[in-house]
Amino acid sequence: MSAYGVEEFENVGIAKYAVLETVKNYVPIREKPSESAKRITHLPLGAVLFSLQESENYFLVELNEENKFYINKKFVEVQAIIPEKRLGNVDEMIFQDKKDRYIINLKTEFLPPFVMKEEGNNLNITFYDIHFDPTNAKIEKKISNFSLTDKIANEFEIKYQNLEQNKPFFGYDVQKYDDGYKIIIKKAPKIDQTKLLKGINVLVDAGHGGAESGVCANNLKEKKINLQISKKLKKELKKRGAKVYMTRTKDKTVPLYDRVQMAKEKDIDILLSIHQNSLADRSKVEFKHGAGTYYYQTQAKPLAQSIQKHLLHETKFKDDGVNYASFVLTRPTLPVSVLIECGYLICEFEAKCLKNKKFQNKVAKAIARGTAQYLKDNF
Repeated sequence: MSAYGVEEFENVGIAKYAVLETVKNYVPIREKPSESAKRITHLPLGAVLFSLQESENYFLVELNEENKFYINKKFVEVQAIIPEKRLGNVDEMIFQDKKDRYIINLKTEFLPPFVMKEEGNNLNITFYDIHFDPTNAKIEKKISNFSLTDKIANEFEIKYQNLEQNKPFFGYDVQKYDDGYKIIIKKAPKIDQTKLLKGINVLVDAGHGGAESGVCANNLKEKKINLQISKKLKKELKKRGAKVYMTRTKDKTVPLYDRVQMAKEKDIDILLSIHQNSLADRSKVEFKHGAGTYYYQTQAKPLAQSIQKHLLHETKFKDDGVNYASFVLTRPTLPVSVLIECGYLICEFEAKCLKNKKFQNKVAKAIARGTAQYLKDNF
């Protein structure tokens, strides 16, 4: 018997609902059954979903009647088949008001799927396939700027209102914790105007490394340029008061999700991923080149804009834009995360600049200044 009170599923096809459990962390649920489809949310190891039907590589999962999405079969195991959904319960919520963050420990029967969304000054965290009964759930130290709503039979929403309305969010996350989830929402940082990065934890990610060379062009390897700029950036950030960590300090392979995990373990506030750009069709570099900065989460857009402004001013490169992009290193929410393409190594002029040590110092200073200016302007 499984934990869901029915016999184990043994390759007999799906009856009504298949109970799925994720077998990895950072598992994406997608809008369509394709690896290139938009990601709706990411779930931790052990999250439980219900599937209506399957195709060759994907399960169709139902969050509610309007929201049906897809999960790759390689990320889940089928635990059971059941005639109808069995909803879990929220058993306990403990609110903590810390110096720099709010924490909610949410105890549930099993780990339900969830979606986080910034909507203006609100952060909405919606849990599916779960029931919240305020008369039975234990709630400790409820905080006023959080509201709790049992929206319909199988949805429960926690809404956080950012009372400092002119300031963007500065990091949030939902993490697996004991018998449920831990919800973290960071408060706006207190900025020291004489040393703008004082008290800020920054992770500098030198892209690629080891077996992953990145772009190779004009007798240069991206991994080497990334590391050289990242080391200089660390010095510039420290001058401005930051506590700086690096995902790598030498030429070694570091898996992408290990870099994300490091950001969590080190309680990183700002994540800066350093790269150099290329094109699938390199003949088009005459028209598309320059410096560009990438973000995915709404909270990270002001940081991307500030860095891009300073990068263009310092390098005089062509403006390759502040771009919305779903990369592994732009998707984290607990740090404010951006990825910086300092230039195009396939562009002969930019490659010549980027291998120059003095020019690398300019790039590092620009990124550090842009990061400091973001804090000054927004907090």
